[in-house]
Amino acid sequence: MSLPSDIIQLFGTGSVPAIVAGTVLGVFELGERFASQRAKDALSKWLFTFDVQKAKALPDGTQELFERIFGERHFSLKCFVRSAAFSLGAMPFIGILYFLINPKELLHEFSIVASTHGAWAILPLWLLWSTIIDYISLFKTRVVLHVLARLRFGIGSMVLPVAILVIDYLFYSLIFDIGGTATAMIDNYFFYKTWTSYSSFFQDFVELFSAIFFRLVQALYVDAILFWAGFVPSIWMWLYVAALFVTRGLLRSGRIVNWLRWALDVEKAPFRSIGAVAATLAFIASVAIILVSAEVSRISAAS
Repeated sequence: MSLPSDIIQLFGTGSVPAIVAGTVLGVFELGERFASQRAKDALSKWLFTFDVQKAKALPDGTQELFERIFGERHFSLKCFVRSAAFSLGAMPFIGILYFLINPKELLHEFSIVASTHGAWAILPLWLLWSTIIDYISLFKTRVVLHVLARLRFGIGSMVLPVAILVIDYLFYSLIFDIGGTATAMIDNYFFYKTWTSYSSFFQDFVELFSAIFFRLVQALYVDAILFWAGFVPSIWMWLYVAALFVTRGLLRSGRIVNWLRWALDVEKAPFRSIGAVAATLAFIASVAIILVSAEVSRISAAS
């Protein structure tokens, strides 16, 4: 088991940024196919509109694409089923990425979970609860998208989206940690016949919530897979927003990158063009996260 794990870690870690970038590009390619011509025209017009005082923070048609995927009404069976399918599909994908980065540690964490009394019996309950958490989180994403679509450029055009991003992350961490702590409490009752006191529940929640700023670079805990799987819709949304502004900046640049205007083909395939920029940003972010995570692990091991 050691030699295969070493081989996977050697080649797997380096392949993660490429896999992430390829997945991002593939999703935006689907967006190119699913989006209506009206949404494509609105996106192209937004990218080429240089009068920032008249432009909205997001192009028209952004919400339309979101609603094509998850449905127009959030509180509907269609939206819930698609949200659950999206979450359950994201879990193995995130798990594979973690496995490629550090198979030894992840297998060790799974062995700990497997040896924990009642852990696998409580897994169906957690998966059910996780889909509910992700459904609530998707509603949050829908609301954030609704707010961003109505913003216009101005003095606070960059400050406000960043503030919304922080609130988005904090709120998701809040509902995730409440759900995780409640599931652990139910686990204790069914297998140890003891109810967790309010003070213990609050203490466990605080310990989880206090680590919110370290989840990107923390050790590969199993619950981290569930955490990031539920936050994927928000990650896609913010990646899309970042790619919009980067692409717009490239189109307004000088002769040095003028060739990008031809390479991106914004007029004919705007979502594919945005996807190329988003894939590049995802690749850079993945490399940075892996390097920082490795440094944090090294410091932790040394101490």
